[in-house]
Amino acid sequence: MRMNKYVIAFDVGGSFIKSTILNEHGEIITDSFAIFPSKSKESKEAIIENLFLRIKQQINRILDKEINVVGVGFAFPGPFAYEEGISYIRDVDKFDQLYEVNLRKELMELVKQEKSFKGKIDDNFRILFDNDANLFALGEQMTGKGKNYNKAIYLTIGTGAGSAFMEDGNLVKHDSRVPENGWIFKQPFGDSIVDDYISKRGILRLTEEFGIDIEDKEVKTIAEMAKSNHTCAKKVFHIFGQNIGKALNSHIKAFSPEALIIGGQIAKSKDLFIGGIYEVLDNKTLMIEFTEDTSLSTFTGVANLIKQTISISP
Repeated sequence: MRMNKYVIAFDVGGSFIKSTILNEHGEIITDSFAIFPSKSKESKEAIIENLFLRIKQQINRILDKEINVVGVGFAFPGPFAYEEGISYIRDVDKFDQLYEVNLRKELMELVKQEKSFKGKIDDNFRILFDNDANLFALGEQMTGKGKNYNKAIYLTIGTGAGSAFMEDGNLVKHDSRVPENGWIFKQPFGDSIVDDYISKRGILRLTEEFGIDIEDKEVKTIAEMAKSNHTCAKKVFHIFGQNIGKALNSHIKAFSPEALIIGGQIAKSKDLFIGGIYEVLDNKTLMIEFTEDTSLSTFTGVANLIKQTISISP
């Protein structure tokens, strides 16, 4: 019997996990999109249980009687040993309890024990991980803003600063023109590293410096204040944009991209900080594009990662 093959894709953030189901052609299944809490500040056991529960829920949403799930792919923030499936995240207020945990091994054990999966998952079922910025870049280059450029820098801004460099459709990871792995997050900047400035933490730090008191500590709240013409809130985002430009100037000079493509949750506030970026950019002609729905591109990247790793042909 010809089985219909599926991929479950997850885009993992510090606050939420977004997920969808894709068929063997990389097409998103209608009504399969879902958002779950990440529980990133809870215990190791709680985080793993939550991830497995979301796998189970998504698989159970597939009503096809001829279901064959070939793999689950996670776009996961770093530092992370992606090929091995081991997390090295710590001291960033998210997933700290997963430090040195082999997440692939833990989840595969739960998958093997789950009786409801019998007959639904492929004999070669795999759980794969890759950097969320890499997958965003791969997907965006194929179907989004990136398809218009041969060479671009991709930046995702949320709880941290994700980055990827792409040239001629390929990720550039080990090249004298880019930082190792294409990751700028740990590059020296200011009095620490880029990740402390180009992130939610960076905005909150500026908020404190300007004496803005917000109870929920959410970027959205500060953005709403800035859009309501709150002087200090507007300055926070302007300086945030300047920090992005300053942090990227040396990389733009070395890599000579045609465009900078920005995604992530904070990209939704682009109008508040794009002026700050251009103000300090050495390359004033660089195109800056924004993608507000980063997950759609990331899902495409996840599906392609699995397709490259697992044969899903008939």
